[in-house]
Amino acid sequence: MDRETLDLHRATLRALTRLMSQWSSLDFQRRITAQSGLTLDPVAVRALYGLGISGGSARPSDLADELHLTRPSTSKLIARLTAADLIERRPDPADGRSAHIALTAAGRRADEQLFEAGLSLLADATDDWDGADVRVLAELLTRFTADLATGSTTTTP
Repeated sequence: MDRETLDLHRATLRALTRLMSQWSSLDFQRRITAQSGLTLDPVAVRALYGLGISGGSARPSDLADELHLTRPSTSKLIARLTAADLIERRPDPADGRSAHIALTAAGRRADEQLFEAGLSLLADATDDWDGADVRVLAELLTRFTADLATGSTTTTP
């Protein structure tokens, strides 16, 4: 890899790390929650986002991995979200011995509210951007995340 490409990759990695840190920060999650009109803790917000992205349901262990939580912490989160009528347990269609957690109708509405609040924050951040730049950002981020999901897990020095 030539020096210019390496420098570009370094700048990109720094920007991505800063983006992930900012977007997942407690302060930012509180802003999204406040803008959505919901009363949820940041971990619950991330859980609803994760379930929404995964089609509305997931195995509890997958949710724990996604949120970087221990199994006991995930059980407590599931109990809170179930008590708030945002998720429910359903039998796993592939394995009757295990369960999935799924968004309820109220959970889907909450996910949509959070998503709309996130869209609003994104629109505010790119308000003075040219439409073509917003389009390029969307296309490149979509392509990048798809390539990360399907790409090689090997690294080179």
